Amino acid sequence: MRIATNIVAINSRAKLDNNIRDVDKQSRSLATGDRIYRAANDPAGLIISESMKSRIRSFGQAQRNANDSISLIQVAEGSLSSVQGMAARMKELALQSANDTLGADQRAMVDSEFQQMKREIKRIITATQFNGKKILDRNAGLYEFQVGINSNGQGERISYDMGKVLSSADKVSLGSASVRTKAGAMSSIPEVDEMLQEVSGARAFLGATQSRMQATIQNLGVSRQNTAAANSRIRDTDVADATAKKAISSIKTNASTGFLAQANTLPGKAEELL
Repeated sequence: MRIATNIVAINSRAKLDNNIRDVDKQSRSLATGDRIYRAANDPAGLIISESMKSRIRSFGQAQRNANDSISLIQVAEGSLSSVQGMAARMKELALQSANDTLGADQRAMVDSEFQQMKREIKRIITATQFNGKKILDRNAGLYEFQVGINSNGQGERISYDMGKVLSSADKVSLGSASVRTKAGAMSSIPEVDEMLQEVSGARAFLGATQSRMQATIQNLGVSRQNTAAANSRIRDTDVADATAKKAISSIKTNASTGFLAQANTLPGKAEELL
């Protein structure tokens, strides 16, 4: 029996400290919802989890990029829809002017509307913009939509040459075409047909690109979901397991406290001997 050094109390105190740390760890894990709330809990798991969190956020941004790209395509396709409607009207005017029931004055009035349609088509193609950038003009250039989460590699970007959607604004707006005369109306009909075909092809191209973007968004959503699930298994707290461990640690803490209280009374027993 020793008075200066209480070995039993020291051991009980060490066990109590360990149990208190376990209770604190499980309590923080339950409070934060994170099994790894600091690097010391699981250094390797933290590295993997942080990498996955970065990928999850990157997938989200890639989805937003693809949605913005669809918005751009919809603006372009909407303008082409208007152009196609005007082209159909120009076909009607050309057919009307080609009919010999019209005289020179009537053809002049028909041609007036025809020329206005031409100018409006050219204006639409030149003026259609998205976020300050022209998207139908032949000088629009190459657009690259970042739909991947890396900088290089196949499938990271979808390229789209806006200048090739329509070969040129002059061709679509028929240049010097006129329906003021019967001959001019007859020669304008195949030109309008060519324009209609080109605009239809451009709209089909934009529609196909939009469908591709939508498929890309769905794929990114699946990748994001699966990555989030994998990260959850690594990082999130298993509430049932953490609650059970906390209960065990609490019981041990109470027991250690009792043992420590009893151990602290042992040196007093020496007084009885004296």
